[in-house]
Amino acid sequence: MRQACHLLIALLLSVMPGVSIGASELSEPQRGRIFYVRQTVGDDASDGLSPDDAWQSVSPLASVMEAGDIAYVGPGLYREAIVLANSGTADNPIALIADTTGEHTGDPPGIVMITGADAVDESIFVPQATRGVYMAPSPEKQVMGAVEMDGPQYRYTDVRDTVEFIKEQKSALDVVAEVPETFFYDSEAKVVYIHTSDGKPPSTHELELIRRRDGVGTYGKHYISVTGFTFRHMRTAGINFDTGSSHCTATNNTSYGSWQGIRAFGSTDVLLVGNTMFRNGNSGAYFLGAATNGFAIGNILYDNTKGVRWSSASANGLAIENIAFANREIGISIENSEDIRVAGNVLANNAIAQLLVKKAGTIHRGIVSKPTASSS
Repeated sequence: MRQACHLLIALLLSVMPGVSIGASELSEPQRGRIFYVRQTVGDDASDGLSPDDAWQSVSPLASVMEAGDIAYVGPGLYREAIVLANSGTADNPIALIADTTGEHTGDPPGIVMITGADAVDESIFVPQATRGVYMAPSPEKQVMGAVEMDGPQYRYTDVRDTVEFIKEQKSALDVVAEVPETFFYDSEAKVVYIHTSDGKPPSTHELELIRRRDGVGTYGKHYISVTGFTFRHMRTAGINFDTGSSHCTATNNTSYGSWQGIRAFGSTDVLLVGNTMFRNGNSGAYFLGAATNGFAIGNILYDNTKGVRWSSASANGLAIENIAFANREIGISIENSEDIRVAGNVLANNAIAQLLVKKAGTIHRGIVSKPTASSS
């Protein structure tokens, strides 16, 4: 499957002028150092250079990984983030690999999950005058969201993103009092207000507070690949290839419960292949901020607001053989972006439109509000 996908990408790129994808996207990375993380038996005081001397945390990888390095991360739940400090090169990319089978780390098979949320003692929440509204102090860390883990795990809406706050200009505290499953973090008082989904006390739920922006983040970094991880409940995205990043790939990851599943902001030559993205507040995969050469191939996207999305003067993108279904608005959305090519996708049961193309002053919808499959 991977070889076939690479052949397909190579064929497509051969007929698409102006596109330059580096060696890291189409070949195995060359070896530099190999780092190991094992939550089960690792020790952050070790050097991380063998399974027996593995680290226990993923965060040390952020500063030490350099061009040509590979990191194998063993199964476990990591309440951390990796914001890479260095870039790879075309011949020697940096590779983060979730070792879900335990082949490299020696761990039993399992999911390798990175979450932006921390467990919380629900007893710290104090009831307020409005039923369902509770307040808790958070003096050490900003609260970026909340989620009830005992339910469907939709993250609470920030009141500042609601119609009531933006258009009706109600106060943040009034909105959190009116709307269930919302939160407001008062940065001056350093307290968080929440309105539970059912009005019951937080102690009746398994509550977590979101405190990290991204699972893996690159800012102006190049030739990075991320493979096989599961990300959940980040403030922004499970994987964020941010401003000025280039030649980055995300392959066979799962990302849910964040604002975006995988994000490419102002980045070039970003390739997303075989990922599963669901239950994200804004989009499953999002190319924005004049992102160029953003390719989404063979991904599965559902229960997001939008499945695959381009916007804000992004250009020269490709969506091929993705499956986008049951998204809350649109399967594939192309907004004020140029030269986005769409082929062979399966789009079905997306609530407003299967395919939307929006340019200044015009909107074109393909297969509007029809609960049937569409190939685009």
